[in-house]
Amino acid sequence: MSNSTPVWHRDAKGARKRHVRIETIGNTFLFFENQWRSEAYYFGDLVYRGFSGGSHVFGLDDGIKGRPHWQLGFTGDPPEELTKLLPKYKRPMLSGVGMLIIAFLCLGIVYFGSPHV
Repeated sequence: MSNSTPVWHRDAKGARKRHVRIETIGNTFLFFENQWRSEAYYFGDLVYRGFSGGSHVFGLDDGIKGRPHWQLGFTGDPPEELTKLLPKYKRPMLSGVGMLIIAFLCLGIVYFGSPHV
């Protein structure tokens, strides 16, 4: 795989982002950093977590492994050779602005719906 796209990984044990090299073997992939190598992961176990801090972020499916903080991120768009293997991007149903509007509507309903003394 080409090294033109920065790839980072955050495991469930620490909060540090590791800038890694990703190697694919069929439908699996491994991370490499200096003299460290990760275990093998399946592309089918990944779910898209969203766009955060300029990176497309993927995580492990919750039913597969108990690692809620595990993340794989691509700064910018993922490399072409991985786009067919990665899960499709899904836009969130409600954006941050939509959630803010709903919160204000709920506050208004509670405020105007309650009897004032």
